Amino acid sequence: FFKQKTAYEIRPRDWSSDVCSSDLSCGGTELSSPGSGPTGRLLPLAGVRILAFTHVAAGPYCTLQLAALGAEVIKVESSTRIDLWRWDKNRDPERSLRFIDHNKNARSVTLNLKTEEGRALATELAATSDVVIENFAAGVLDRLGLGWDVLSRDHPALLLVHMSGLGSSGPRSSYVTYGPSMMAISGMTHLWNHPEREEPVGSKTSYPDYLVGSYAAYAIVAALIDRDIEGVGREIDLIQLDVVETAMGAAVVAAANELAPVGPKGNRVDDAVPHDAYPCVGGNDDWCVISVSSDTEWAALARLIGGAAKDPRFAATAARVAARAEVDRIVAAWTRTRSAHEVFDACQAAGVPAGVVATGRDLMEDPHLRERGFLLEMEHAAMGPVTLPGLAFRFGHDPLPTWRLGPLMGQDNDYVLGEILDRSAAEIARLTAEGVVK
Repeated sequence: FFKQKTAYEIRPRDWSSDVCSSDLSCGGTELSSPGSGPTGRLLPLAGVRILAFTHVAAGPYCTLQLAALGAEVIKVESSTRIDLWRWDKNRDPERSLRFIDHNKNARSVTLNLKTEEGRALATELAATSDVVIENFAAGVLDRLGLGWDVLSRDHPALLLVHMSGLGSSGPRSSYVTYGPSMMAISGMTHLWNHPEREEPVGSKTSYPDYLVGSYAAYAIVAALIDRDIEGVGREIDLIQLDVVETAMGAAVVAAANELAPVGPKGNRVDDAVPHDAYPCVGGNDDWCVISVSSDTEWAALARLIGGAAKDPRFAATAARVAARAEVDRIVAAWTRTRSAHEVFDACQAAGVPAGVVATGRDLMEDPHLRERGFLLEMEHAAMGPVTLPGLAFRFGHDPLPTWRLGPLMGQDNDYVLGEILDRSAAEIARLTAEGVVK
């Protein structure tokens, strides 16, 4: 992947000896090792090592993308400060579905960064890595003695990526943020609302974390390419608030240019009717969505509905907008006699944009996702067989490999400390007994 033009030469590593064993070290399934694709060829980021001081969602979601492309991701953890996403409803840090999902294809080494020797081991690991990434609050890595000045001193080709919520400078740089608070701070919660509701309505997912994680992944790939050209590393300050603001589109542009403010619209838009969620048969929270943006699409939907929908008064968009409530009643009366999937299939066949309001269970049972191989069924050492979402992209028709689910805490201590840092078994035992490896 890299053809260095300087003394910092980086070659793909030999993964041939790094295979899954039968002792559940790869989540109980013998699959390809990191860096190799479904046909055995090297993936684009094979040979790239990423040292990850990441937790919760944004950081792990970034490294998840990079690991899928073949990078070796080593997650630094500690039993003295456990990743919040290891604490799931059962309060067992080895039995968290969301952790094993977001940390697929990653390794785990446990280092107590509160000890001088633990920090020295982390520094040594950084010297073997191409990228160090962290999504702590601003300044934490510096206070640990693992900042840019330290890590780059003997490794000028290093990429150090910070993913703090509000950046490393500015009056609020010390503030701690998480995905839900970022939604509110960025203005996303305001726009996510329905105009008839006074109180804001948020999302049950930390949507900003996934925007930030994806953004960080492609920023790192771009920085690796840049390093290939320039031969030097760099410190990257990726500010989560800035990323989310760039995804706010017209609302930010309008505010920046003192235009009419963009407010919450719920499911509706000003220039399209019908454009909403509609109840379906049974009334058990079964909903479909229909979005008609042209008179041609309305004509097709009117043929499906029949009756009052064929009234020529509704043929033009402007007329439907003026009679929004009446048109919505006609559409809802039709959808209430059908299931969401019946509406979905009928509308799509007629050329009308439509969909279902799916639940998580709907998605896990969806025949389309299963036929495409999106759902991943694997064994985990602590949890047994689990079903998780797969990766969102593939090369050609082959899905990118998942060689293991999220690791047990410290599962790779022997590999990281022994093979990478060349510590003996006796030395690793001492470090563990003294709480350096913990």
